[in-house]
Amino acid sequence: MIPILVLPLLMTNVVARPQVGDPAPAFSAKTLAGSEVREDTLRGHATVVDFFATWCGPCKEGLADLLAIREKQGTRWALVIVVVEGDSPALKDFLSGYPLPTGTTVALDGDGALARAFGEDRLPTTFFLDEKATIRHINRGHGAGFRARATRWLGNSH
Repeated sequence: MIPILVLPLLMTNVVARPQVGDPAPAFSAKTLAGSEVREDTLRGHATVVDFFATWCGPCKEGLADLLAIREKQGTRWALVIVVVEGDSPALKDFLSGYPLPTGTTVALDGDGALARAFGEDRLPTTFFLDEKATIRHINRGHGAGFRARATRWLGNSH
């Protein structure tokens, strides 16, 4: 009987993962540019929130796909890259050789607060939000078909 009583106590610390149809979770993060990004700054335009690390090969492939889509579609949607390793020398090295399009927000998440808010523990994970900052699609991992799915989702984001 005791294990049954303990289970609810253990589950009180579990944060529910946001799902498709949920609003973007409340968060605040410092950007590489020194400003702040919050969930309310994501309203007013479709936004892609991409969890990323420079040491993650699939993250680099996913980011390359997103940048290729952005090049074709233009700036109809905002791009927020959440760097889980924070402001590191590896990030600066990566960005010096891999410049991001103007208007891209790089959010620093060295303490993992943003990943916890989004319930993420896997890289890469990409959230596609509508203009009301509602989650419309979630892509966990990267693999065949990501670019086609993302292109379709973003083509329907306006």
